Amino acid sequence: MYTGYSEEELFQLINVLRAEDLRKELIRKGEVLPATEDIIFKNVMMTRPGFLSIILEYFLGIDREIIKKNMRLENTSLPVNNAKEKKKVTDIIVRVGINVINLEMNAECYEGLIDRNVKYAASLLNDVTFRGEDYDNKHIVIQINFDLDWQHDDREIVKFVLMDPVNNIVLTESLQIYNINLLKFYEKYYNDIELSEFERAITLLTLKKRKDLEKISEGVEGLMEAKEEIEKLSNDIGIIGAYDYKKHLEWEMKQKAKEYVKDDLVKIEEGKKFIEDNTKILEEKDKVLEEKNKALEEKDKVLEEKDKVLEEKDKALEEKDKALEEKDKALEEGQRSLEEDKKSFDKEKEELAKRMLDMNLTIDDIIKTTGLSKKQIEELKKS
Repeated sequence: MYTGYSEEELFQLINVLRAEDLRKELIRKGEVLPATEDIIFKNVMMTRPGFLSIILEYFLGIDREIIKKNMRLENTSLPVNNAKEKKKVTDIIVRVGINVINLEMNAECYEGLIDRNVKYAASLLNDVTFRGEDYDNKHIVIQINFDLDWQHDDREIVKFVLMDPVNNIVLTESLQIYNINLLKFYEKYYNDIELSEFERAITLLTLKKRKDLEKISEGVEGLMEAKEEIEKLSNDIGIIGAYDYKKHLEWEMKQKAKEYVKDDLVKIEEGKKFIEDNTKILEEKDKVLEEKNKALEEKDKVLEEKDKVLEEKDKALEEKDKALEEKDKALEEGQRSLEEDKKSFDKEKEELAKRMLDMNLTIDDIIKTTGLSKKQIEELKKS
C-alpha cells in the first residue's frame, strides 16, 4: 500500500488518535477520502487493474480485457540525479504493448506544472526509445493528466501532440498528452446526464459520498473494484494519518503565507501614502503650468487681434514693426522660460520615478503618479 512514507516515517509523523477521530467522522458523514488526493489515486490505479483498464480502453482503443491481461506497472521511482537529491516517487507508469502510459493527478495548477509534466513525458519517451540495446522507435508515450483545477477551454478532454500550428500537420504521435477536466464529468453526474462506463470511471474519482460511489459503480466490475478500494483506504489508519499530515502541512504553509501577506500589506500602505503625497505635489505643479499656458493663450489672442489691426492699417506697419519685434522677443523669452520650467518639471518627475523604483513600486503606479511612459521608466531603471 502506497502512502508516500516509509512505515517508520509514517509512525513518526501521524497522530493516531486524530486519525481515528477522522475515520469516525468519515463514517458518521457517510464519506470517503477523495480519490483526487494523491495517496488514494495512486493506490486505486496501482491495485485495481479492472478499473484502470476501463480508463485506458478509451485512450488506447484496445479492449479492456486485453489491456487487463497485458498491462504491467513500471517502477514508479525516478532515478536520483545527484547526491543531494532525494529519491522521488512519480505517478503511475503502466505499459501495454508499445504504449507507455503515465497517469498524473493534478489537484491544483501551480506555476511550472505544465512544463514539468511535458518534460517528464518527453523524458519517458527518451528512456523507452534509447534504453540500451532495446532501441525501438515505435513506442508511444501517453501522459494522462486528471485536472481538478482546469486551465484550458470548455472541453471535457483536450489532447496535445507535436504539430505544425499553421497547417495542422502532426509531426509524430509517439508523444501524446491528454488533460481531463474532472469537474466537467462531476457536473454531468449531478445533472443526471447518462454517462458511459468510461465517464463513470472518471467521475468516480471526484466523489466523496459513499452513496454516490455505490450509485455510479453499480453493475460494472471494474468500478466496483475501485469503490471497494477507496472505502478500504478510507478505513485505514495509516492512509488517513498520511492524508491528515499532508493537510496539516498545507495549513502551515497557508498560515506562513498569511504572515507574508501582512508584511506586504504594510509596505503597500506605506507606498500608497508616498504616492498620494507626491501626487498632490505634482497636481499643484500641474496647476501652475496650466495657468502659464492660459496666459500664453491670452497673449496669442492679443497678437491675433493686433494682426487684424495691422492688416487694416498697412500705412502704420513700419512704425509698429519695432514694437511688434519687442513683443515677439518678450513672447520668446516667456516661451523659453516655460520650456525651462517644463524641463525642470520633467527632471523632478524623473527624480520622483527613480525614488519610486528604489522603493520597488510597480511601473503602473509610477506611470500613474508621474505621467512618464513605460519606455522612459525602463530607461531610468538602466541608468
